[in-house]
Amino acid sequence: MSTGQDLNNESTENLLEYIQWKDEPDYTEIAKDAFRVFTFRYQLELLKKLLPICRNWGYDEQVATELAYETFARIWKYPKFDLSKSKQNDYNKAITFYLFGIAKRLLADYKKSETEEPNPFTGDEEIIREMPDIEMLEIRKERKAELKRMYELLNEALARLSPKHKIIYLTYKHYESLTNEGYNLPRHLTKKLQDELDLTQSSIRVYKKQAIEAVNTHIKIYGSK
Repeated sequence: MSTGQDLNNESTENLLEYIQWKDEPDYTEIAKDAFRVFTFRYQLELLKKLLPICRNWGYDEQVATELAYETFARIWKYPKFDLSKSKQNDYNKAITFYLFGIAKRLLADYKKSETEEPNPFTGDEEIIREMPDIEMLEIRKERKAELKRMYELLNEALARLSPKHKIIYLTYKHYESLTNEGYNLPRHLTKKLQDELDLTQSSIRVYKKQAIEAVNTHIKIYGSK
């Protein structure tokens, strides 16, 4: 087959087929050449469509260029295209719309990432087995007295349940209090809970629900006394 410069004359459909050979040791270089030709063939047209959209969203040419780069990176990773799923009959036009669709999704993800808070978890999270020592907290006396009363109520409520309920409740409450962004506990921490408590994740959710209900009920009954 053709290699190097000759790939410029290949159809886009053939180029995508060659790119799919990227994991074949004997065809890796051909796949790379095909990808370069494919990128050169469509990058200007993609940028022409991306630039005005990016400007409307408040981004400059650099962001448009980065999005175009990421779009072609997706093609390298997933070099498959089904013309039957396109509204365009012409293969080249269909590819252009396909690339633009990828770029628009990437732009939406880029916009979303700018408004989201970073994930608060670092990977160092550990199971919480006991409540912190209030005496070690540097807070005013009035607040310390309020916390002591709340801790007493929590201990009373959790004492009615199993040690597993207490560990699950304290671990979830501790880490959920660190963020208002609705993050789930990191996978490594839920795995630690499963292993230490010998429970499935479904069972942990049940224990958590039971503990929360028990604590809320106890505070409702005794919290105002």
